[in-house]
Amino acid sequence: MSDVSFESDIKPLFRYKDINAMRNRFDLSSYDDVKANADLIFSRIDDGTMPCDSPWEEDKVNLFTSWIEGGCKP
Repeated sequence: MSDVSFESDIKPLFRYKDINAMRNRFDLSSYDDVKANADLIFSRIDDGTMPCDSPWEEDKVNLFTSWIEGGCKP
């Protein structure tokens, strides 16, 4: 997938409860915070420990991976 952007593709993946649960570590609604922590966030998403209530479906994981591989576009 090409041209994956934070605003249109990645930010909508994070629910209010996800943003609220992680607010003490970083802001999942902030491009700068998610970009700075992309590897950590990916490792948690990939191992199924994030989000805390259930793992993401494969298509969402793949979308996040594409965003990272595409250079974390805003």
